[in-house]
Amino acid sequence: MIGKTITSINHSNLLKTDEARGKNLDRLASGKRINKASDDPAGLAVAMTMQSQNRGLVMQIANRQDEVSMMQTAEGALGSMSAMLQRMNELSVQAANGTLTGADRSAVQLEIDQLRQQIDQTANNTTYNTRPLLDGSLQIQLQNGQNFSIPAMNSSALGVDQANLTTAQGANTAMDQISQAINSVTSQRSSIGAVQNGIQSEIRNLTTELVNTTAAQSRVEDADMAAEIIEMFKNELQSKAAIKAFKMQDENRIAVMDLLAD
Repeated sequence: MIGKTITSINHSNLLKTDEARGKNLDRLASGKRINKASDDPAGLAVAMTMQSQNRGLVMQIANRQDEVSMMQTAEGALGSMSAMLQRMNELSVQAANGTLTGADRSAVQLEIDQLRQQIDQTANNTTYNTRPLLDGSLQIQLQNGQNFSIPAMNSSALGVDQANLTTAQGANTAMDQISQAINSVTSQRSSIGAVQNGIQSEIRNLTTELVNTTAAQSRVEDADMAAEIIEMFKNELQSKAAIKAFKMQDENRIAVMDLLAD
């Protein structure tokens, strides 16, 4: 009776250690402490909540980065316009020189017309994800709820579409118009830059939050690899000990049977 009890205990211990060793192997293979709900029901619920939060943060960061990319596209195009307007300003100052001939002014006007066309082309063709940015149609709501828009930035809206440098008087008038256009473009670039800086600040905050919540999720569901290896070795030793005990019981039983047979 005692032998049967000891055998039952050894068998039970062997099953427990084998089951525990199987869990150790699962955790070491996956790197996760929780591989199924039965491992830790409460921990699984917490981990899933954190995972959902993390995925939402990742998408928020991606959305905000898209907004920054859109701003950079618009600001880059406006930078090109600034360069064109600066060249137009140089030409208007040149055309105001009373020593120029009619042919000289015509050549200057030709370049002015080309620059104006380039400004219109930039305003009409600058897009982000097929959305026009500088034709006056851009009106969107950013992820933080802020409304954002860019007014039309073509030559007509900037007031330089009628620049006429064929006379000294026209050149003087054009200088004032172009100066105002430069100020308008510069002001718009500054506005975009301020919004962009705000978005980048929010991205940094979201990234910090993501790092913290990811670390918290890791503490809940990730396995302690060193502890799992130690635990697995301990379970292996216990399993070997249980098997050795079975062998010793068999040897003792055989010895007893031999004695009885004699």
